[in-house]
Amino acid sequence: MTRQINNSILRRFLIGSLFAVYLLYFALLNRYHLLHLEQNQLFLWNTDFLKEQFSLPGGLPLYLGSFFTQFFISPWIGAFIYTLNAFAVFSLSYYIFKKHNFNNIVLSLVPVCLMAILQSNELFIFNQAIGFLLLLVFFAIYISIGKPINRYIFFLAGWPVFYILTGGFSMPVILLCILHELLFRKQGNRYIISGLYIIAGVLVIFISARVIFYIPQSKIFKYPVVSGLNFFFQYTLIFFFIWTPLVIIVSFFLNKSNSLKSKLLSWNLTNILAGILVIVLMGFVVYKYAYNRKAEMMLGIDYHVQQAEWRKVLKLSERYPGYNTLVIYYTNLALLNTGQLGEKIFSYPQIGSKGLRLKWERNQNLFFGGEIFYYLAYINEAYHWAFEALVAKGMNPRSLKRLVITSIINGHNEIAKKYLNILQQSTFYCKWAKKYDNYLSNPLLIEKDPTMSYYRDLLVNHDFISNANDLNLEDLLENHPGNKMAFEYFLASLLLDKNLDAFAENFVRIKDFRYTSIPLAFEEALLFYNFYERKNIAPEGFSFRPETITRFNDYATTYTKFRSDLPVAAFQLRKKHEKTFWYYLQFYENR
Repeated sequence: MTRQINNSILRRFLIGSLFAVYLLYFALLNRYHLLHLEQNQLFLWNTDFLKEQFSLPGGLPLYLGSFFTQFFISPWIGAFIYTLNAFAVFSLSYYIFKKHNFNNIVLSLVPVCLMAILQSNELFIFNQAIGFLLLLVFFAIYISIGKPINRYIFFLAGWPVFYILTGGFSMPVILLCILHELLFRKQGNRYIISGLYIIAGVLVIFISARVIFYIPQSKIFKYPVVSGLNFFFQYTLIFFFIWTPLVIIVSFFLNKSNSLKSKLLSWNLTNILAGILVIVLMGFVVYKYAYNRKAEMMLGIDYHVQQAEWRKVLKLSERYPGYNTLVIYYTNLALLNTGQLGEKIFSYPQIGSKGLRLKWERNQNLFFGGEIFYYLAYINEAYHWAFEALVAKGMNPRSLKRLVITSIINGHNEIAKKYLNILQQSTFYCKWAKKYDNYLSNPLLIEKDPTMSYYRDLLVNHDFISNANDLNLEDLLENHPGNKMAFEYFLASLLLDKNLDAFAENFVRIKDFRYTSIPLAFEEALLFYNFYERKNIAPEGFSFRPETITRFNDYATTYTKFRSDLPVAAFQLRKKHEKTFWYYLQFYENR
């Protein structure tokens, strides 16, 4: 009796510990991942949204996934939902395996670990986990029905409905039910029944595809199961789906050898240690190969940009390893908004002027790339990128909020009202929507809002042609010569393109923007230009700092000493001058 109690306590401790780690893994190491998933979709309380989700087979996991994902606005709640779902998968797997004479908790924990791997990838959104859970639920109900005729009726009547509700997630159920009948039921008609299951599946899919839904050929069998995962995650997904039928098949053959089965399933020290080792190895695989620290940092930077927490953006950027276009783009945006662009632009990695913006491409760039246009007061282009992101990704709070703000700034209140009506049907953005709905009812609130007033003062008043992969900085400055942010970005773009002649020509305008001193990076550029061109350009009322002149002389001396061997010169200068415009100018190569 004592041993049974101890075994029970040990099992609960192992299971509880694993799910506690599961919760902490997502809450602490993937918190920005969860926040990003929430921003990629919007759950709405209306029938149109419901109809859209069920427009193709698979609407139930899509709808439930979207419903639960809205709570990822809190990473801890999101991690808790992930953990509850994982525990449900474990419990159902344990029940299914036990029904097939395989009573082993480690086997039931394998799908949980596989799901942790998959959920570490942002493409494996929560509706995928819901879909897998639903297929286990259907199969668990099926095997719980003892009377054969009732099981057959349940499948033949229930599976067509299940296909309509879950789409591609219903496909493995056919295989599981057939395996159950062929391997673990002794009815003489089991082969006929298995054939009927296959025929029923084919007919239901064919009729649904041609008559009810008109499903594209590529989506008939797999929609809405995720695709497009890379090699490691793709094979994990395959293994995830075949694990349950694989265990059932193995169980069938093990049942033929009771002695081997007894050794494998007995609750002894050897099996306990082996199980712990398997779980630890799986945890290692999750952390080593599934967890993407760089992606998490990148999404963290994106989150802080959305919150306008510019210091936190720079703090994360300083820790980010290597070059990443999105990180560099956001870093420059943070430097601009903290007034440090001209001072510290070369203190961070740069990739030329393309690091000031993202390319116009119908991918994640649309989702991230509109930020710079908003902060440069290029409001029409900010609206354009937000609208295209909405079209490409579907309803999401981030794009809708930007469409509301830019529409109000432009005075397009009817358009703003349309987007506000959508947000008011959500759970967590209705309060935000009501705030700006009041702006439409009371225009004085717009005038009193410093952000709205600032951007309205800088609205474009002369037409120009928008360049999709450019910031139109000169056009913005022509419209509003006092647009300081556009001016700083313009000078920065000239330096990043190493266009010193244009920089020197335009730099004299610095006196129009209330600078008290020349920003460091601009000072370094002008010093180099004056030295190289043998000129003495300096805006009236400004002078070069003595310490900058001393550093430049040191740089020039070292460069002259090693100029015959540029790799050596680069190595020697990197020690003290890597984060200067001079080093960038002479040793940076466009990537």
